Amino acid sequence: GHHAAPLCAGKVGVLHGNRTYLMETADGQIIETHSVSAGLDYPGVGPEHAWLKDSGRAEYVSITDDEALQAFHDLSRTEGIIPALESSHALAYVKKLAPKMDRDKVIVVNLSGRGDKDVHTVAAREGISL
Repeated sequence: GHHAAPLCAGKVGVLHGNRTYLMETADGQIIETHSVSAGLDYPGVGPEHAWLKDSGRAEYVSITDDEALQAFHDLSRTEGIIPALESSHALAYVKKLAPKMDRDKVIVVNLSGRGDKDVHTVAAREGISL
């Protein structure tokens, strides 16, 4: 399926009675999506995020599975913190954003969840038997 990024690659539609951004065909059929992160593998997004995007109050970007996995490994190795794969997507974007910012600026990333739940997913993806 397509990478699950309804706020970046989707269009407005209705799913479960909710008008929001969706990954769908021109005929309005939901497209099967994929993300290495189970929490992000969904063809739609909540209406709050759709409103934040449309109002310009938030910017949404997409990150590839490989970028998220690299960020997962980087934080695990450098800080001893195993981030959830969902949060690893945010960390991957920080790696792109930080070099473009002034050195006196601060970035805050909320690490939601625990990455130990994702260890088997990461291992399977990398061909490691646990």
